[in-house]
Amino acid sequence: VEFQDYVAVVEGPFSEERSLAVMAEVKKLVPNKPLRYLINTHHHFDHAGGIRTYAAEGVTILTHEMNKPFYERTVLKSPRTLNPDKLSQNPKAAKFVTLTDQYVLTDGSRSLELHLSQGNGHNPGLLLVYLPKEKLLYQPDSFTAPPPGAPLPPAVNMVNARNLNLQANLERLKLDVQQIMAAHGRVMPIADLRKAIGKAD
Repeated sequence: VEFQDYVAVVEGPFSEERSLAVMAEVKKLVPNKPLRYLINTHHHFDHAGGIRTYAAEGVTILTHEMNKPFYERTVLKSPRTLNPDKLSQNPKAAKFVTLTDQYVLTDGSRSLELHLSQGNGHNPGLLLVYLPKEKLLYQPDSFTAPPPGAPLPPAVNMVNARNLNLQANLERLKLDVQQIMAAHGRVMPIADLRKAIGKAD
């Protein structure tokens, strides 16, 4: 996400290799602005496995407060002796900004909102990422629709606690969402979520 003076990346999944590839692409797309923030939605490896690379580069990690002790104590302190990564080669303390319920990054013209997904059974510190200007919500591990062109299964087959929890949080937060970007899926209209839980407009 590009701001006036910096860039923020959402998620640092899997590995150093993946993180370095993302950083190189960011530098190519936005060559004159520093990568300042890594937004981490929760501590599962497929969302945080590359977090050490961002820490090694001095990028500030923006995450829920419950994740910080785990990252500091375990993820960032564990030695990498078989295949030393950038943080092992150049150890440094990670920079964090943490939140409890919400946090907003803004430069005056663009905003990015982070909201706790309350009552989420997948992870108690799971964050939703909302771009109000674009009316776009990035959500990890709550709702994933089938591939483009494939019909949604009947609501009876799609309804689950995560879908319902996501809808409840959107209503609680009163977010004007038009599109949902799934961490493990695609961008889809908000109508797909409502259809999936049997609340079609």
